[in-house]
Amino acid sequence: MFELRLNRPSSVQFSGAMASTAKDAQDLFSAMRSAYSKTPTRLKIIDVYVIYGLITALIQVVYMAMVGTFPFNAFLSGVLSCIGTSVLGG
Repeated sequence: MFELRLNRPSSVQFSGAMASTAKDAQDLFSAMRSAYSKTPTRLKIIDVYVIYGLITALIQVVYMAMVGTFPFNAFLSGVLSCIGTSVLGG
């Protein structure tokens, strides 16, 4: 019969790649954190406002999924106003 052999990387190579990826991700996050620490306070306040608007829209969508969509126009206006203010804030 036929025998199928797969060339699999050894566990040492795989763990080395995982360690390299983890180190790259850690370096990326540390670079982003150091760059964001240099951001002016006014821009950080705008970032918090945008995130707040998006979280509020997400809460409304989750509520609509749990309860239902009876007053759909009210749901639509609430979500679109949250997303719209987030976009305009950005």
